Parts: sequence; C-alpha cells; structure tokens
Amino acid sequence: MTAVPLSDALAVPVARTRWRLGVKIWIGLSIVAVYVLVALLAPLLAPYNPLLQDPLHSLLGSSAHHWLGTDELGRDELSRIIFAARIDLPVAAFGALLPCLLGTVLGAIAGFTGRWADVAVMRVADLVQAFPIYILMIALVFALGPGVRSLLIAFTAVGWVVYARLVRGEIFRIRDLDFVSAALVGGLSKMRILVVHVLPIAIRQTIIYISSDLVFAMLALASFSFLGLGIPPPTAEWGAMVAGGQDYVSIAWWLTVFPGLALTIIALGLALIGDGVHDRLTA
Repeated sequence: MTAVPLSDALAVPVARTRWRLGVKIWIGLSIVAVYVLVALLAPLLAPYNPLLQDPLHSLLGSSAHHWLGTDELGRDELSRIIFAARIDLPVAAFGALLPCLLGTVLGAIAGFTGRWADVAVMRVADLVQAFPIYILMIALVFALGPGVRSLLIAFTAVGWVVYARLVRGEIFRIRDLDFVSAALVGGLSKMRILVVHVLPIAIRQTIIYISSDLVFAMLALASFSFLGLGIPPPTAEWGAMVAGGQDYVSIAWWLTVFPGLALTIIALGLALIGDGVHDRLTA
C-alpha cells in the first residue's frame, strides 16, 4: 500500500471543497487562454509582418486593409499588437516564476532550518528591501543593458524577497505541528518532511501572490519599455508601442489606446484568477 503524506491526508477534505473553480477564475482563465492562443498563432492571425514599414501609408486610421490603423512608420498596428503578446506573456511569466522559485527555496531553507541560514537569508532580504523596488530594478537594467535577460535578472533579484518571507512565515507556523513531530519520530529525513509534508501546505499564500506578481511583471515590462530600458525597437512590445504613440495622441490616438487596452485586459484576467484563487483558499 502506498503511504499518503500526513499533510495530504489533512488537506484532502479542504482541497475537495476549495478547488472547485469559481466564476472569477473561469473568466480569468478564459482571457489568459485567448491571449496565449493569439501568441502561439501570431504568424497565422497577423495580417502583416509586424516589422514591415510602409511610409507612404503612415498614421492611417482604421480601414479594411488595416483594422487598427498604422503607426508613424506605416506598420500595421493590429499585427504589432498580436506579435507583442509573444514577448510580453513569456517575459511576464518568467519574471514571476523565477523569483517565486528562488524565494520559495530560500524561504523554505530559512524557515525549516533556522539559525544561521535564517539569519543569512533574512539579512540579504532586508538589504534588498532597503532600496525602492523600481529604483533598484532600473539601476540593474541600466547596468546590464536593455533586453529580456536584464529584465529577468532584475525581476528575480528584487522579487524573491516577498516569496521568501511568505514561505518562511508559513513554515514557522507549520513546523511545530503534531504531524511534523510524528514524521520526525517516524525516522523521516528533514528534507523529505520539508518537501513532501510541509512545503505543499506552506506555498498556499505563494500561489495567491504569484497571480498579482504576474500583473506586476507585465506592467513593469511595459514601464521599462516605455522608458526605453525594456525590449529594444523595432521589436513589437505593448509598453514600447504606447511610448511610441504618445507623440501622436492628438492625430493617431489608436497608437496608444489599443496597446494599452491589450495590457489592461490581460492584467484584468490575471487579477481575476488571483482573486478567485484567494477566495478558494481562504474560504
């Protein structure tokens, strides 16, 4: 007979009632799924090459040939918005996932091991949090140069702290419970207890937070691109497109409105998922 982890046995009745997906989660997942499909099928969906310039037809409004108009270089706005999803979605996903993984590992070690490991991790976390988040990220990106690699390094260097503190706090609460003591008496190694029994319970708050962190990563990418520190041109990216259209707002409003709308809708979808997961886990 296969042994069931003690933490799983305690969590089964709760999981059955909490993980029935609610309306918020379904709507959020539907929005995200549409964006993912658009990103995957971009070469098939986009009517034009997003980098193709046509100066003779610049700043055109909506028409049968260009549904969302063209930009200052005559590039099709719809095609650029579609292809921008292939940049924004993966960067935002890794921008939240990498800090989550690093912070979870460090927080688990600090919380379960304690002593010098806890002191070392928390002092580094205090040092990172001593700086304003955006100032530190801008400094890192400026030092490393624009591009995806620099952005991911900046996201990871700053974002892991919150995950580490969340996991550490939860493990402090869980490690003295009876099922952990029983596992120790039963001869299980501390590593097995941590990974199999403690961590699955401790990461519930992390699951809630990562949804909002995805929104932060996506908006941070757009902000950096808006400032010229993100994805370098001519690559299509929503934040850079908003920045590029600000000089033409009075005559070509679509250059800022439509990329901004694309950002708003995906942020709304992620926020709904996070809110729905929070409702389920805290019900």
